[in-house]
Amino acid sequence: MIRTAEVFIILIMLIMVACGNTTISTETDEIEVTEDINPYADPPGYTGDPFTEFPGVIGVSVPGETYDEREYEILSGTHFTVQVSAAASQETADRLAESISADITLPVFVDHSGRYWKVRVGAFPAREDAIDYSRVLMDMGFTDAWVTTREP
Repeated sequence: MIRTAEVFIILIMLIMVACGNTTISTETDEIEVTEDINPYADPPGYTGDPFTEFPGVIGVSVPGETYDEREYEILSGTHFTVQVSAAASQETADRLAESISADITLPVFVDHSGRYWKVRVGAFPAREDAIDYSRVLMDMGFTDAWVTTREP
């Protein structure tokens, strides 16, 4: 059980931290810090170079852009997809698409058709693949999901 004296000491410590005045003790000396400490900067009183032991950078290698040839073929022509919603506003469809994208790895599309923005998931080469994935989406709560085709 915490005693009144312990609560008082903790309260004093919190007030000192909130005021920004901190004393840092080292083995050799004591430094009084009167401003907020930047956690990304060198500690107060530090004068060394932390990178003296490391070799210099002589070049940077950036890998080239790669893509899956099969994925490109699927996304470039007519394919099967699973529609999960048709929204009356683009903002609503975009929010839903963003929410779905956070939970799955397949591409999520928002297509405008007539007066609706349709949220569709996946690009499947075969209808059976889209049907199988529609069951996953139904388990996620999209009970009206259905398979359709999509031309990019």
